[in-house]
Amino acid sequence: MLTRPWSAIVRVPTAESDAWFKENAPTTAFEPALTELLARRRPDALPETIAWEGSRILTKDVGPRLRNVHDSGGTRPTWEEILPLYAELQIEFMDLVEEALALGTPDDRPELLPDRYAVLGGDHAGPVTGAAERLAGSIHLTVAHMEAHDGNIFVRRGKPVFIDWAEAVVTHPFVGPLLALRSATERSNFEPGSPEVERLRDVYLEPFTTFAPLAELRELFADGYLLFPISRAHVWHRTLAGTPVPEELGDPIEAWLGILGELVNGTTMLGGA
Repeated sequence: MLTRPWSAIVRVPTAESDAWFKENAPTTAFEPALTELLARRRPDALPETIAWEGSRILTKDVGPRLRNVHDSGGTRPTWEEILPLYAELQIEFMDLVEEALALGTPDDRPELLPDRYAVLGGDHAGPVTGAAERLAGSIHLTVAHMEAHDGNIFVRRGKPVFIDWAEAVVTHPFVGPLLALRSATERSNFEPGSPEVERLRDVYLEPFTTFAPLAELRELFADGYLLFPISRAHVWHRTLAGTPVPEELGDPIEAWLGILGELVNGTTMLGGA
């Protein structure tokens, strides 16, 4: 069993295959219902739910972690396949926003983030407010998986499966993909900010060209990328309130606020945060 302040997870052997039981803390108790909602829409890209009740969920095994597949020499699925799928899911989940909010999914729409940043003690109010104002109303809100890295993407019959929706939020799509792009950059050994990383960003953005031209999407993407650390800092603030912080985590709130500062001053580049 793996126990954290925010959840407990245990592998359950069955006659057919392994299953996974997870119980969430109150702050992430919405995850089972949200997972079931999203899986009804895209069963190909989410775990199959066996049963769920309240904050507890039992799902079928979804295969190996993407990280392990790549570490063992596997090449598929590639990030060039995963990034547009991630975008496709964001677009498809846009009309599920109200249902997701009703289930308790946190509301991190851009216009709320500057005030949360102020509460956290951030000192880059100008750039944050500007980014939030430009994003607000530009593209429909969605349910965004905020930890779409190679540890939360698994491989089932050769296809990517996104697990662990406990830290999903309702927000602008472009607030979501920072960790996905960082994973893709690191796995490909690309230099942050390089043309190769910009190409990966554009691979993600291509499905959104039905909403706006690519040049405009790139500008909005930069605004979403800047706001991502606020959402992440806030989820840690919410999750760890009144709870001892595991030593290995350090101070995740300050760490994310520091990354935002580096994005503002240009010391952290695209794909490096």
